[in-house]
Amino acid sequence: MSNVNKGLLTKGIGGIGAALLVLNGLIGAGIFALPAKMAAELGAFSPYIFLIFGALMLAIVWCFGQLATLYQETGGPVVYAQKGFGNAAAFQTGFIYYLARATAIAANMHVLLLYAGYVWPELNTGVGKSFAIIVLTTALIVVNIIGLKAAMRSLDTISVLKLLPFVMLIVAGYWQLDFSIALTSTSASIVPAFDTVSAGALLTLYAFIGFETVVVTSGETNSPKKTIPRALMLTVSGIAIFYFCVQWLYWHTVGPAKPDSAPLIALADMIFGETGALVMTLTAVVSVAGNLLANMISTSRLTFSMAQQSLIPGQLGDALGKVHTTYSTPFISVFVLGVFAGAMALSGSFVWLAISSVLARLVVYAICVVVLIKAQRHSAQHATHAFASPVNLLKRLIPFVALAVCAWSIAQSSTHAWLFLLGELAVGALLYFALFHFTLGNKISKG
Repeated sequence: MSNVNKGLLTKGIGGIGAALLVLNGLIGAGIFALPAKMAAELGAFSPYIFLIFGALMLAIVWCFGQLATLYQETGGPVVYAQKGFGNAAAFQTGFIYYLARATAIAANMHVLLLYAGYVWPELNTGVGKSFAIIVLTTALIVVNIIGLKAAMRSLDTISVLKLLPFVMLIVAGYWQLDFSIALTSTSASIVPAFDTVSAGALLTLYAFIGFETVVVTSGETNSPKKTIPRALMLTVSGIAIFYFCVQWLYWHTVGPAKPDSAPLIALADMIFGETGALVMTLTAVVSVAGNLLANMISTSRLTFSMAQQSLIPGQLGDALGKVHTTYSTPFISVFVLGVFAGAMALSGSFVWLAISSVLARLVVYAICVVVLIKAQRHSAQHATHAFASPVNLLKRLIPFVALAVCAWSIAQSSTHAWLFLLGELAVGALLYFALFHFTLGNKISKG
């Protein structure tokens, strides 16, 4: 029997690959705009907010690591929702999550071309931009279809190219900095008012959205029980420290002044001159490209997973669940995602979906955390002994902290975001009913 009929994916993601999926899921375009926003909101306190709320975000990250040890199938949140709440909830979770991730791909295509346009202005003209989106979409589809190893090798290269300029920027920036003045100004600062911290915290939490990329590809990860939790916790912790270092350097070099260009490009210009600004501009292009590739790898597995779980029935499910005989990739799911995201990028329709995309992902986080709480309760009820050690109590407490972080973040969402999300859920419910009603009708008529 061929791989197409089996629907089997090969395991081609190791520890480093898993960490790079997390890294590229988090570090995309946001880091290039975030420092100025954080400096404007929180001033000298802005670097420390990454450590404080990054630690809170780790509670959610830890929950996803635990879920990855319980369920190793490809699909991540779709699998978790199905295990916790059944097929209808899993379909809705997959539907809104897929829209959010596809929207991010379409939006980041525009961001990539925006930065590339600083060097090649033709890329931001009408025809030039459309052609560039088509080329970019085609490249993403081809790289993802020809094999997971090829996609991961591309991600390795992109990750080195995006991290090296950041390391050089941080090292050179700190080397030039007068620490006696910087530390004096920091010690003289005070913690901002709570409402100001709250606004900055929301920006911080948004900066950590995307870490879950790695759990979607659990079925293609070597030893996922060990690899994924370790990759999540170590990488997200490292990125929190990275954000702190970048923000601290930015505040003490640029300060509260609003830069003319993207904040990190302005910072590189101050440290290295025009050459540094050019390098950081190209780094922004590479950084967004890494985010696009990581997003494409994982998001294409959502529809594949939904098809494998029979959440997408009939011939459509059969097609989306197919695996290429030569490359062992879900080639139809990859192609559909690429065409869908590319069409959104070309038409600009992603702007409407982007309004609710962050809220949708936060809701998905909350659903997954609740699934873990349910799994822990079920495990405790069937345990042969009920010794409540401090470690076990902490493990039971962390999901409630994570749920509180999700609830607080969700509560900050705008009315427009809620209305769009409710609209997506309504469409998802109708789609779920239509798919299963149509399939059932066909079975009855054939029977």
